[in-house]
Amino acid sequence: MRFEALRTKEVMWAHLLLSGLILYGVTSEILLAQALNNKGYLVDIKCSKCHTLRRVFIMCKSESEWRVTIEKMMNKNQEWIQPAEAEQILKEILISRAERVHAMCQERKDYEDARFLFVDRCTLCHNINRILYQDKTPEEWKETVERMCTEAMGYITSEDSERIARFLLERAEILREDAGSKLFLDKCMNCHPGEQILLETHNRKEWRKILRNCSEIAAKTFKTSWLHPYEVELIVDILVKTQGFSVQNN
Repeated sequence: MRFEALRTKEVMWAHLLLSGLILYGVTSEILLAQALNNKGYLVDIKCSKCHTLRRVFIMCKSESEWRVTIEKMMNKNQEWIQPAEAEQILKEILISRAERVHAMCQERKDYEDARFLFVDRCTLCHNINRILYQDKTPEEWKETVERMCTEAMGYITSEDSERIARFLLERAEILREDAGSKLFLDKCMNCHPGEQILLETHNRKEWRKILRNCSEIAAKTFKTSWLHPYEVELIVDILVKTQGFSVQNN
């Protein structure tokens, strides 16, 4: 009886809270569940459907830019984000962004290996494959990473940006000169996300075993020879150069 009475009082307060929100144009049923379950901001519920919240809050935008972004998201699925909810999400981002980014920076980890630093910092906003397919000059990589450093509002430090730019440049130079680079991009990244590959470190024997296993799986799946033996060796060469135990990426 006591539990039911407490629950009734909790529901009553939730409805009172919702009534107050309705005065401000926020009428979503999600907010009732939010009030009952104390699940935080509406932006957490709505935006995390398609994006990580770290990606949402790391972006450095003005109020007008955020409004345009939220309207684009709303137009993609008008049933998921209502106009009143869009306004509420905008307010929540503007109010809580600095605190969220500060919390993210507090949790930020340092990595000795620049590969891991690159994956951690850059996957906040980008698909790794998209980055790895880019062929840029040293000046272009430096400009790109510095711009990301500015937009990341402290999550990417100037030291981070220097190490990431150097890593991308050195990797691009190896790939540009190596015969197996196009095979690696066409064959390996056709099935695997770049971060999955980048986080692996193996010697030549281990890489060869992995590639041969992938070749067998691909042959059974596609009913054709996906990786010829000579292609396996070329890809193994590039992986040993960029992700072997002797490679120092810091």
